[in-house]
Amino acid sequence: MHNHEKIYSLVMSGIAALAAGLAFLPGLIGMDGMDGGYALSFIAAWVSLSAALVGMYLWKRSVQLDRLLSGQDLLAHWTYTPAEWQAFAQAEKGAQLKENRSLWILMAGICTFLGVVFWLFDREAGSFVLLVMVGVTLLLAAIAFGLPALRRQRRQDSPPGEAWLAPNAVYFDGVFVPWDIWESRLQQVELKEASDDAPACLSFQLTQIISIGIQNQAIRVPVPLGRAEEARSLLEKYQARFRRRRS
Repeated sequence: MHNHEKIYSLVMSGIAALAAGLAFLPGLIGMDGMDGGYALSFIAAWVSLSAALVGMYLWKRSVQLDRLLSGQDLLAHWTYTPAEWQAFAQAEKGAQLKENRSLWILMAGICTFLGVVFWLFDREAGSFVLLVMVGVTLLLAAIAFGLPALRRQRRQDSPPGEAWLAPNAVYFDGVFVPWDIWESRLQQVELKEASDDAPACLSFQLTQIISIGIQNQAIRVPVPLGRAEEARSLLEKYQARFRRRRS
């Protein structure tokens, strides 16, 4: 498996170095500070600092991923048959549609309310605002209901994914999700039993602090056939970590 986190980190480091060079460019070429030189230097310095911080964060993730792929701190490595992977892809599409539907209804209600309020106060300008809100609602619908179908199609067209499970991270289907790193925290782990339309899975609930607030994320990792006991053992280990962290 490739460590894409390392590539992303190197790219951000390159951007940071390039932007740092641009910050000194106005002085090197004799550009007047009041004629845009100060602005260019400030923007370049801000971009350089931001890219450097992101590069540091990604590098820390890449080191953690390297340890996981090399077998250090590895709790389990699961692979799937094509039939298991197809069943998971179909079940995950339904779960994502259910989650997205509730969020889209909330956002559509907010957009509609704002559009109607503007229209009531100013029929001419409000009509434009209402039209924009309708467009935003339709765009959100395309994202909420289209992305799960695209993800299902991608999974069906690709080889079965794999899962690496560690005490502080999950690498599943090509996506690396660490926690206890900066502002990412694991809140809950559940073992969902198999049903008629979904395989058994370990469900990881995480929270991340981002620029606009707290973001919740759910990672569902299907349990391969014959690994139910191992999944229960993993659940006990994760729950034990919760108890130690809270004590």
